[in-house]
Amino acid sequence: MKDGSIIAINYTGKTTLKNEVFESTIEKKAIDAGIFNKQQTYEPMVAVVGQGDVLKGLDKALKEMKVGEKKTVLVTAEDGWGERKAGNIVVVPLQQFKKEKMQPFPGLVVEIDGRQGRIQSVSGGRVRVDFNHPLAGKELEYDVKVEKEITAPKEQIEVLYKKYFYMVPAAEKKLVIGKDNIEVTLSPRYSANIGPLKQIFSKIVTKHVKGFSKVRFVEEFKQPETKKEDKTAAKKETAEAKKEKPEAEKEDKKQGKKPAAKK
Repeated sequence: MKDGSIIAINYTGKTTLKNEVFESTIEKKAIDAGIFNKQQTYEPMVAVVGQGDVLKGLDKALKEMKVGEKKTVLVTAEDGWGERKAGNIVVVPLQQFKKEKMQPFPGLVVEIDGRQGRIQSVSGGRVRVDFNHPLAGKELEYDVKVEKEITAPKEQIEVLYKKYFYMVPAAEKKLVIGKDNIEVTLSPRYSANIGPLKQIFSKIVTKHVKGFSKVRFVEEFKQPETKKEDKTAAKKETAEAKKEKPEAEKEDKKQGKKPAAKK
């Protein structure tokens, strides 16, 4: 592999100290480890070598691998989630949690000022929160296999589009691949919130996908569609109104009333 190679990999990561599996792209291994998540899709991960898609230590190993090769890779804390830092452990007043109507307890994962941390202890009106990553300071081991290298430009674009815009529903996005350019249409409610992903996608495509030098993003505004049941109800009301009109005219004639003059 080389920088920019677009590959599909399967992997399982565990800590070397306790031999605990913390993530896997393989469903059976996730189930066996007790970390299965029904909201996750278990399939090979698409990674762009050298782009930070995986941990630094794993990225280094991928550059030395070939398609179909399996390897067990040791990742040091430095090349993984970094060393633990004392500065990332802070004390927060209990009152701050009470204002948010939260009852803190050890182990609870919280988000404060955009940072995610885990509560270590609650004592004397003070809450100790650890903002270090749970795997910081730990040596990790990955069993990894390079399943495939994606080399056809059209397929490269399609897998990258799926990778970076997976969170956008199919009805809210569209990909058009031209001769030497790409157009991605997104609904405004998603387009405004994924600016960094649009930049990464554009950079990788124009740098590593052969023959494509331009990516264009379009925001598409759509008028909300009337619900089917609403349309049916409207048609029913119109039909009933037409039916009632002749009946009303007949009744007026019986009572000797003249029809209203048309203006």
